Amino acid sequence: MIVILFSFLVAYYAAKPVSTSCPLEMSPASVVVPFGSSVSAVCKSLSNQTKGMGWESPYGGTGLVKGVSNLTLQIDSLQHWRVRPICYANVNGSQCTKVLPVTVYKMADNVTISLENHVGLFREWEIFIMVCEVNQVAPIRNASLELLHRNERLDKVWFDDFGVDMPVSRSLRHAMLAKREYNGEHFRCVARMDFGPLGPNLPEISSEPLELNVHYAPTFNQPKNETVTLPVGGRMSLNCSASGNPAPEYSWKVPSASKVPNGTQAIFVDSSFKHPGTYECAAVNSEGTVTKHFTVTQAARTQTTLAAVLGVFVALAVVLGILGLFFLTPQGTFSCNKGSYLPGRATSGPV
Repeated sequence: MIVILFSFLVAYYAAKPVSTSCPLEMSPASVVVPFGSSVSAVCKSLSNQTKGMGWESPYGGTGLVKGVSNLTLQIDSLQHWRVRPICYANVNGSQCTKVLPVTVYKMADNVTISLENHVGLFREWEIFIMVCEVNQVAPIRNASLELLHRNERLDKVWFDDFGVDMPVSRSLRHAMLAKREYNGEHFRCVARMDFGPLGPNLPEISSEPLELNVHYAPTFNQPKNETVTLPVGGRMSLNCSASGNPAPEYSWKVPSASKVPNGTQAIFVDSSFKHPGTYECAAVNSEGTVTKHFTVTQAARTQTTLAAVLGVFVALAVVLGILGLFFLTPQGTFSCNKGSYLPGRATSGPV
């Protein structure tokens, strides 16, 4: 009995004609248009057995048109966010249909960037929330929202509201740490629409830039402590410059014989180095204080230096001795006319 039933089913489906796909072709295959614009598409039947065709749509519908193998859908101004135009054709005594995918879009009114529950400055390592918002965009499923620092992407979100066709607003929230390198830097949010390789290439919409003000403690621009050795009489310059926000103020503790610079001077300058010892500098702002020490030593006199100084004195003594032979009088005075004068002897000559 089972064998007989199986044979009957095989014979039944073998005798039944195999159904083919609907022989309809659309140009374009899909449509992406802004709200309120016109739509035009052609539906063509690839079968030579077509008896008639039509477009079923609340906008631009044609009803059945007999004796045609292609038919145009024309909508002058699309005023609806969701439309599904259907092309149908009567072929070989049956009707086949095909939907024209239509996406109606609207660019965002604007994109904004803001700080959540925060006004004013940050302190270093403070946690805060940056908020991006895209306003009144459709369809949201084709929109993305990004947070950028310079050209670096910090965060990005795609929205999965696939059942929403009308314009909506959505946001992105991103937690951040206030870093000193962010001080004075600009951040922005960018919205983009993506309809795939066959869709329109729409421009991005960017927010106004948001600048951060981050306060942080001073940090010295050069190594913390330094040892400086200068020759006698050399010029001394000690650099205590530090970066910080607010800008640091400076104070110095120097050997008692040195002149203390004023409280805002970052560089200590002595045109003639005379006072070795320890010089201490403090850089201060509202976020903290850092201290730096300079150990200043005097260069030792080398044997070459002593020999040179001694040579100068010897040469000077020789010059003075030679001058004495020619210009020193017996009375111990200098005279340019030393002559042959002898004390107590009268000079002779005609009267």
